[in-house]
Amino acid sequence: MSRGATLTGVKGSADVPELGVVSGYLFKLMRGAIGCTQVDLAERLGVDDTTIQGWESGRRPLSALRAVDVSRLGQRLMMMGAPPVATAMLPSAIDADGFLTTAVRAGSSVIPLSQNPLASSVHRRGFVSLVTWPFTGVVPSMVRHLPMPKARGPVADRPQLSKVMRQSFFDQMLTSADLAGNNQKLLRRQATYLLAFDQREESANWLMCEHRRTAARSVDERDLPSGILSRTASLATARKGDLDPVRHFIQDTLSNTDQTLASLTYWAYWLGEIADTYADDGAMIKLGANAWSGRHLIEHLITHLDDPRNAEMNIHSLLCLVMARKGLLESDANLRQRTRLALEGAETAELGRHARTELDNLRFATQLAGR
Repeated sequence: MSRGATLTGVKGSADVPELGVVSGYLFKLMRGAIGCTQVDLAERLGVDDTTIQGWESGRRPLSALRAVDVSRLGQRLMMMGAPPVATAMLPSAIDADGFLTTAVRAGSSVIPLSQNPLASSVHRRGFVSLVTWPFTGVVPSMVRHLPMPKARGPVADRPQLSKVMRQSFFDQMLTSADLAGNNQKLLRRQATYLLAFDQREESANWLMCEHRRTAARSVDERDLPSGILSRTASLATARKGDLDPVRHFIQDTLSNTDQTLASLTYWAYWLGEIADTYADDGAMIKLGANAWSGRHLIEHLITHLDDPRNAEMNIHSLLCLVMARKGLLESDANLRQRTRLALEGAETAELGRHARTELDNLRFATQLAGR
């Protein structure tokens, strides 16, 4: 199927309204944390209850407010009892809505490179978790503890997008990935990652072809952005249940020390351990290589060793991290103990031979760190 012919039958539509579903749903969670009804909160904020309803449903997007008014709104909600971490996420949630709006409006139409949000900067986990929330229903970890406000009827478990909007979004991811080719690695990589959340067969087939394409090309050990692209393609197919691409990537590309360090640096950036934002993977890898300690990364890895889709990549990354940042385990007895417990629970029948060997090496390295 060509990129001009979509599953929805629509190339894209400028008639799609500005979306506010992610920021609106986050606003609803903050209201739940405060313990107010829509009417109560409207009275306390000095607005109509229809305004609160519009914000929460996305029909009246919070993006229509000036930045200073969004900041003031967050401050007032925090003073009422909304968790600071949630109010701090509100601008990012509005950005996520803008990203969704751009992609849905375009559908399979081409977005000029200078206007494509996939090519503007290297995305982080926090932002991507907001963008994918409507598709996965997985609440971003920072606000997972917030209660839903009480309601008389059924309450949606995620920000709501129509079926046509969801399809248009992934049509745009396919278009962006296709047109990026090898020249725009950041655009292709970030579109590839998001395609893993599409349930359509078309996207699954594209991801498999992308893995074959990257696997067939021997990644130059000096071409670190291509290694990150190959990493993303293998993890995207793992999300679909095929672990062979990840195993190939670990034993081929990540056998190179520079590529391994680049992968760890990218992961540290993804988790927010590197503060600066970068316009492309090359700058992120080069300038961020010495800007992370590995503390956030090791905390993440030891709590995700039992993830069947990512266990083998996580085991390999943890081993490389322990070797690259030896002081992490040597200086923290509590972290060593938690790492040992995580390794005990990581042994499963699904692990490949290489992963089992690396798990044994991790156990030995953890024991050695305690001496």
